[in-house]
Order: sequence, then structure tokens, then C-alpha cells
Amino acid sequence: MHSRRRGPFYEDLDLSECSVCVYDKELHWGQRCPLCGEEAREFTFSELNVLWSQKWSYKKSLKEARRREKVLATVKFCPKCGSANINVLAFYRPSTWKCLDCGYEGVFILEDSNMAEKIRSHYRKEKQE
Repeated sequence: MHSRRRGPFYEDLDLSECSVCVYDKELHWGQRCPLCGEEAREFTFSELNVLWSQKWSYKKSLKEARRREKVLATVKFCPKCGSANINVLAFYRPSTWKCLDCGYEGVFILEDSNMAEKIRSHYRKEKQE
């Protein structure tokens, strides 16, 4: 069915690999596409159901990605070895942390998972040497 098709998916589409036409003008029922020659069909409500399900699954995946980012933002990492296996050292001094993997004790702690991954790989290399 030819209708308005715009967005990042259709911009990078290679027509030789795919049978989806990228003609972005609305065609009326019975007209033919100037690019592929396919005849425009009548709109069916079953196609609308597919579009709605795709939209909601996309929104759900975005919501899940935001939730994952929020959880990762609350995870704390050791600045020495990059481990997430850390605890508060004493309940009456909640700003002092202890790493259960390398023994680090201090107030400085990481909350960036990308930086922790770099530290973790660097720490493993040093440990192997």
C-alpha cells in the first residue's frame, strides 16, 4: 500500500534488496506508483492494527531503555577496580564505602558505568601482569 512513508528507515533503504517502495506521496486508490508501478490499494483496518502494534512496541522499548538507564545511574562502582560489589562501610558514616573485591575504602565512588567498564578492563590487565 502506498501512503506517506517518511522517517529514518526509508532514507537508508536499498531498493535492490527490499520490495518496499519509498515513494512518499499519497496515492489514491487505483493509481500506480511512478517508481515501482505497484497499484495503490484500499486501506484496510487490519493494516491499522499492525501500525498501532508497531507504535506501541516502539514506545514500550523506549520506556524500557529509559528505565534501564535510570537503574544504571543509581548503581555505584569502585574507583579502583570498577566492581559494583561495594557496601557502605559503617552505617553511622554513610559516605564511606568499601569494595568487597579489591578492599578499597574511601569516600570517592563512581556512578558512571562507562567509566567503570574502562577501569575494570584496566584493572584486569594490571592484575594479569
